[in-house]
Amino acid sequence: MKNIKNNKTILAVIPAVVVLAAGVAFFCSRSGNTDKQCQETVERLQKLETADISSIEDAIRALSEKEKPTGSDSEEGVLGDILTDVQIKQAFQGTVIVGDSITESIAEYGFLDTSIVVAKLGLRIDDADDQINTAISLNPSVFFLSFGANDLEIYNGDSSAFIDAYRVKVKQIQNALPDTAIYINSILPIQQSAIDQNPALAYYDSFNQALRDFCDEMGCTFIDDTFLVDESMYEPDGEHMVYNYYPNGLLIWQKGQVSYEAEYQTKYPLRFFRQTERQSEEK
Repeated sequence: MKNIKNNKTILAVIPAVVVLAAGVAFFCSRSGNTDKQCQETVERLQKLETADISSIEDAIRALSEKEKPTGSDSEEGVLGDILTDVQIKQAFQGTVIVGDSITESIAEYGFLDTSIVVAKLGLRIDDADDQINTAISLNPSVFFLSFGANDLEIYNGDSSAFIDAYRVKVKQIQNALPDTAIYINSILPIQQSAIDQNPALAYYDSFNQALRDFCDEMGCTFIDDTFLVDESMYEPDGEHMVYNYYPNGLLIWQKGQVSYEAEYQTKYPLRFFRQTERQSEEK
């Protein structure tokens, strides 16, 4: 899978680099900037046509970092510096992510492609046989599962039945890929407006606790990124996330460390307090 993915990346990046080299050259000529640094930048980009993928990605990342405005909000996410697009793709090499429409948006927004994101609108854990079989066939070293929003409606507060269905799928993955690390993502908080429309959605917190206990039982890693979500990150339906959630969410997924919550609390105590207060009011 890694070789296929790398080849796709090379094919996508090399033409872009050629165009970028031409663009830099044009910019230099229009701006009257003919100094040595500008000429060297063009020459380096032109050489990338024959470079390997790691060299290409390093050069693009360096160029992107150089062009970022200092002090811009675009440089900083909820947890500080967010991953660049190139860093996200590097971080998730050898990984597969299976889930519902919230997961599907990772590919739709262009963070990762469908060789990594195996997701479907409306997908539930008990109905994910095809997606999990596809993911297993990719032989990943890391396997992410992200389900829950659709399951809440089906199980209507019965977290035990939800976990029983999850257990079947996790055992299947563990039997097929005994050396693969399995990460299970939390169900993201749901706005009260959506809960008013569908009361079964109110059980997301108790389902998350059940998932946490289940991960302890099965030797998986539970990733709780619920603390990242604030009111600005919701689509109008009160369930799905907009673009701004994903750079921070993927950072947490990649690290797979609950300790990031402690870092967040330390760095943004007031913001964390407000989110904790909101979540307490919704219970």
